[in-house]
Amino acid sequence: MKYAIGDIVRFKLESGEVQEGDVQFVDRSVNENILYINGFCRWAYKVPEKRIISRVPARYKF
Repeated sequence: MKYAIGDIVRFKLESGEVQEGDVQFVDRSVNENILYINGFCRWAYKVPEKRIISRVPARYKF
């Protein structure tokens, strides 16, 4: 799947907890892509693309 800056995604943490957040940066490499995500719980996460569950439709249009 392709993700871009500003996409809202649902992802799974190592603990198994599911969070939502917006993509701030995508580090593309040959082996796997790493997404840097600002979670809506005010934490920042570094998540491999394989842990992304789904893209969430935007809640608000600005």
